[in-house]
Amino acid sequence: MTGFVLLLIVWFIFTILVDPHSPMQQEIQILTFFFSLFGTGAFYASQYFRDLGSRAKGINFLLVPASAFEKILCSILFTVVIFFSVFTAAFYVVDILMVTISKQFLTSHDPIRQQGVINVFRAAILPFDGMSTVNVMLIFFGVQSIFLLGSVYFAKYSFIKTVISGFVVFFVVFCLIYLLYEHLMPRGGYVGVFTSYRVTVMNNDDHLVQLPGWVGEMLRFIVMYAITPFLWVVSYYRLKEKQV
Repeated sequence: MTGFVLLLIVWFIFTILVDPHSPMQQEIQILTFFFSLFGTGAFYASQYFRDLGSRAKGINFLLVPASAFEKILCSILFTVVIFFSVFTAAFYVVDILMVTISKQFLTSHDPIRQQGVINVFRAAILPFDGMSTVNVMLIFFGVQSIFLLGSVYFAKYSFIKTVISGFVVFFVVFCLIYLLYEHLMPRGGYVGVFTSYRVTVMNNDDHLVQLPGWVGEMLRFIVMYAITPFLWVVSYYRLKEKQV
């Protein structure tokens, strides 16, 4: 975390020097927080079970008097809860410091460009609704679970291999959706409208295809709530196989 703090300070100093008349803009703070959160968080999660990549360290890790379930719980605690708390605290310590310093670059007759410390979870520019904090946490849980699973599966270069595997899975899913779209839906270009009650799809010939409302709700539930615990369960069984 010390290295992250130093890099964050260097980055903010660079942004202040690049634009001294409007330093520490809200967009800079927001993008820096989320980019570094997901980037460093994914890397940390991908390295959690790195001892399994070494025969000597792997044996010591597996001999720890704890079940696979307990080890998975600890990994979730460290890679999600503790990491997020420490990361957020470190970010705001640096952010408050740099915002204070950046104010020295502004003249007294130019107060409009003065920026303060913002609440990144209520940033209006992010594509989230009123429950932005909840949505951010759910997405963060999902990303961490993906790279935690990669840490269990891949003994070497788990971060790179997880990224590549993620792109492959995404491409396969995209192809499946595209094939289903081409073969199951009537011909034409479509505009989809998702509501709480139904899913309406209209093609270029103004033909309506209404799907049950539970289709959209089910997809939303799977993406937002089901994938993360599913990946945790898969990680548990994979780790349990290694212990056996």
